[in-house]
Amino acid sequence: MRQPGQHSETAVAVPSGAWYGDRALEVTFPPGWEVHLMAPADAPAMDDAAIDRALAAPVGTPRLRDLAAGKRSAIIAIDDLTRPTPVPRFLPQLIGELTAGGIAESRIGLLMGTAAHRPMAADEVARKLGPSVAARFTPILHDFMGPDIRRVGWVLGGPVHLNRHFLDADLRIVVGGVIPHAETGFGGGAKMVVPGLSGHLTIAHFHGALPPRPAGQLESTERLDRRAWAEAVARHVGVDAAVCAVVNSRRELAGLYVGDVVQAHRTAARQARAIGRTDVPRNLAENTDVIVVNAYPLDTDPVQMGKSLAVGTKLAAPLMVLINSASDGIMYHGMGMGCGVEWGRLLRNVPGWLASPRRMGTWLRGMVTAIRSPILAARFCYFTMNGLPYETFKKRTADLGPESEARPTEHGEGNPLVWSPTIPRWGFRRKHPHGRLYREWAPLVAEVGRRFKKPRVLVFPCAPMQLVEVL
Repeated sequence: MRQPGQHSETAVAVPSGAWYGDRALEVTFPPGWEVHLMAPADAPAMDDAAIDRALAAPVGTPRLRDLAAGKRSAIIAIDDLTRPTPVPRFLPQLIGELTAGGIAESRIGLLMGTAAHRPMAADEVARKLGPSVAARFTPILHDFMGPDIRRVGWVLGGPVHLNRHFLDADLRIVVGGVIPHAETGFGGGAKMVVPGLSGHLTIAHFHGALPPRPAGQLESTERLDRRAWAEAVARHVGVDAAVCAVVNSRRELAGLYVGDVVQAHRTAARQARAIGRTDVPRNLAENTDVIVVNAYPLDTDPVQMGKSLAVGTKLAAPLMVLINSASDGIMYHGMGMGCGVEWGRLLRNVPGWLASPRRMGTWLRGMVTAIRSPILAARFCYFTMNGLPYETFKKRTADLGPESEARPTEHGEGNPLVWSPTIPRWGFRRKHPHGRLYREWAPLVAEVGRRFKKPRVLVFPCAPMQLVEVL
């Protein structure tokens, strides 16, 4: 495990631009600042032989080619670019397992599990699948408010509405990246079904009515939390295999676990926890002025930035700085998550919601689960009434560019300080009304220097995958 190293130089390289170049970004600090790079434990990348071995040794299920035997069709649900999963490294071999089991390639469907994220453009799909697979397949794009959503029924007090293409396949496989997640412990596994392939009402119940499982926690301390419900739904509808990928600090494939939707996920999560472990000496944790968190490998869109800021919650620094390339610059989430509370959007949706007896009935029944907590009940109401199709979002924000917010963000104290060339100013102000947004690094550093003469700075180079342990 790496020990924190103090840098006498004024420059630190951090990774940046997941899916958009994956390059090193050099951030500089003035001489005299005490800068510590807090790197995770990390792991090497897998080679092709290790991938083959992982596919040949499933966790808790028969091998994929054996599961495929006698099946007429298969569907592979894959996460989108908001997740770092390096799918091209193993997808050709995964498809090869199914054809080896007797399923014709023409009967294998690829379904992009976007949950309530925006639809993926053709070039983004090609990036996620890899050129060889993208040239042979036309994937289906999930739409959480679209016509392909089918009602399944109720599972443990929650409504289940899922993508019909997934439900109609003989063999169902989910592919997801396993990194720390503040609502389900870790991503991947059954989360690819709920919320990945879910309709609006199911996503609202998942995110609103149920308590979260903290980042890095493997099992639940609650009777029923978000991951437990997602896994119950996955069991109910039938997931034949989960493909759980673990990445290192360079977004390389460091682990691959195939098999049972729970067992394979927990095995992957244990490796992800070991890779992301970041030991911070107590004297640094308690006597640091500035925490710098880099949003890689979740720096494709602005909505994900909260996952990076959460790293600093275990530390006592008075100022947080976020580095986020936010490469696509599109601040959209169909449920309004990560975009701040939008009361106008909520009020516009209420009349349509009141006019639907089925939606009102579903909401009332789901409130039985949510009502035990005022916070959960409020979240559940907000998400149930706050769905926004992407096309509507584009129309409403067509005239809003990155600099559209009139109120200045360069005055006042402000916390956090965020460097990003692309985050829309209107979205940033809504999400972080007390923060300050910078397009250039130098003015941000100058502001830190104004507040602290010679600050002690901790830099977390890949914050979303790091799990802090104070020693």
